[in-house]
Amino acid sequence: MDNIRLLRAVLNESLDALEAACASKSVSFPSLDEPYVPNSDSEILCTTPDICAIIDKTVAASYQLICTIRHPFLNLADASSGYHLAACLRVAEKFNLPEILKAAGPFGLHVDSIALKAHIEATKLARILRVLATHHIFKEVRPDIFANNRISSYFSTSKTAEEIQADPAGKYRDNSDAAAAGYIGTFTDDVFKASSYLLEDLEDEHTGRGFSSTAAAFQKALDTQQDYFSWLEKRGNEYRFTRYGACIQGTSLWDPPDTVIQGFDWASIGRDGIVVDVGGGLGAPSMILAKTFRDLQIIIQDRPAVVSQAEEFWRKSYPDGFNSGRISFMAHDFFEPQPVQGPSIFLVRTICHDWPDELVVKILSNLRSAAKSSTRLIMADFVLPYACPVEDIPTSGLEQTSVSTSGIPSPLLSNLGKAGFNAYYIDMTMQVLLNGQERTLSHQVNLASKAGWEVTNINRIRNSYFGYLVAGPLPAK
Repeated sequence: MDNIRLLRAVLNESLDALEAACASKSVSFPSLDEPYVPNSDSEILCTTPDICAIIDKTVAASYQLICTIRHPFLNLADASSGYHLAACLRVAEKFNLPEILKAAGPFGLHVDSIALKAHIEATKLARILRVLATHHIFKEVRPDIFANNRISSYFSTSKTAEEIQADPAGKYRDNSDAAAAGYIGTFTDDVFKASSYLLEDLEDEHTGRGFSSTAAAFQKALDTQQDYFSWLEKRGNEYRFTRYGACIQGTSLWDPPDTVIQGFDWASIGRDGIVVDVGGGLGAPSMILAKTFRDLQIIIQDRPAVVSQAEEFWRKSYPDGFNSGRISFMAHDFFEPQPVQGPSIFLVRTICHDWPDELVVKILSNLRSAAKSSTRLIMADFVLPYACPVEDIPTSGLEQTSVSTSGIPSPLLSNLGKAGFNAYYIDMTMQVLLNGQERTLSHQVNLASKAGWEVTNINRIRNSYFGYLVAGPLPAK
């Protein structure tokens, strides 16, 4: 009973702290049963760093308590059946159920009416919705009558179900509020399918021991020899490609969007500073920089098809920045020599985790060849902690701004267990899609060194495993 007593103490302390925080600000914690209200005092409270730290401890202790008191078979049954929840969530996103129920309001809609609007069979849909409601995604207000709640409403877009049905890809195209929907759609489709072939990939004597980006679980699942990004751009995948653009916006929701500002002292660059956002996708983090530091010159680089998406995204989302002359877009393959010579910053955000080690070294080496002595490389990815206490500091000279794990109370895991799930799920996502991976701090520092960069400090995002490694060029050999 010792662990139960300790976990209960952590839970009680965390819940008391949340209650005190709400009382001090005269704000109630958001209701699970009510739709999500962006920028409300309650939702803003949930994203403040101090509250996030308390929430993480609460989640870690709650899940560890569940695993402690529940029979091992039931814990394993829950884990081994998790794909059903993902499959049901995919149905909800694909058939626009949040949008349908948004119009119904708090009293909800009978499943027969939902099914009629979604063009699917009602009895099957009721069972799918009940699985989701059991996991607090949607709410069954009366038998067979369902409504949105805080979680389901979060991935509703501003479009109506009818508008989306008339133009399915339009749900994600040029739509700044489609990030969560795009993320769910991609992860419960492309990633889900690839993940189901994880075992077969490991068993294959040709692919299981290798790290080729064209020989991962994804290729087995989708019967292709192309890497994931090339496959997305092929004819017939236009819908998935557009959805993926929204998904990449969704990766900015791992942490508050403005955390990129914490990654580096951007004001130090000066008026003539140039930031090259390498593999920048739509450039959502760069848009935060452009709005905050109005003297920055930013070049967003990516594959030609992505650059076209990015230009349209900026034209619609931030026309002042798009028309200012400070922002430019460049089609470029980062496996080829870097055309921009000697910029202030090469920003490489959530790029290295996509690729195997040897390709990461190639990407970073191309940037090193184009760097001048004052150029700085910023590598932004999850910095993966172990599930046990360990100091992962590769060099004594490396300066860190990080979250201390010394304050994590026993018996919680040193990585906060379930509270840090996302970094580990993204790690598996990278493995099954491209044989990439999230990396520990020492792993990232070593790869940078092989490519001619010396990591001098890491700016970790508070209450997150995401970090911004800052490096300068090593002398040429």
